[in-house]
Amino acid sequence: MNPVLDVRFFCTDAGKEPVREWLKELTPIDRKAIGEDIKTVQFGWPLGMPLVDHLGGDIWEVRVKLNNRIARILFVLEGKTMVLLHGFIKKQQATPKPDLDLCKISSQAVTKEMTMGKKNIGSSFDNLLAEDAMLEEVTAVALKRVIAWQIAEEMKAQHLTKTELAKRMHTSRAALNRLLDEEDSSLTLTTLASAAAALGKTINIGFSAA
Repeated sequence: MNPVLDVRFFCTDAGKEPVREWLKELTPIDRKAIGEDIKTVQFGWPLGMPLVDHLGGDIWEVRVKLNNRIARILFVLEGKTMVLLHGFIKKQQATPKPDLDLCKISSQAVTKEMTMGKKNIGSSFDNLLAEDAMLEEVTAVALKRVIAWQIAEEMKAQHLTKTELAKRMHTSRAALNRLLDEEDSSLTLTTLASAAAALGKTINIGFSAA
């Protein structure tokens, strides 16, 4: 499955990437959780709540649940590029209005700067994950989530129960539950092809430039 979006950091005119610098200050565990959710958006776009919220105008937000905290990453879309503008961590669900207003104002200003030229679209998010040696694992988790969601949505569209789909796949309901489990990143091409065929679909897997 090729990614729908290219994920990049916003780069200031001074050459700084605020979200990248913010992420580097977090623990590897928190970076991994944020990475999994951003990669999920990358492969599954368009997505809505509870993972992605539209803040108005061109500004979107990824909400990541951490341990007793919530990380929020604001982004805009420039064509097929997801540009990460601002990141912060909260200890409560709702964003205080002054903080939200400040984020919107700064993000809109950044967007205006960004559209002036490609120089404001910085390095790849994948490069940061590769530095932490977690790119492959994070990508596997994100892909599994998106595939599980797509299968579940197609089941709803076809009014298929788990028992009926498992029967079409000639497998057990327990095996199907593992396929639909977002946290279980083990997924073979055989299983994926079987699920797709049972739903009357085909799979599309390919390489993209690094």
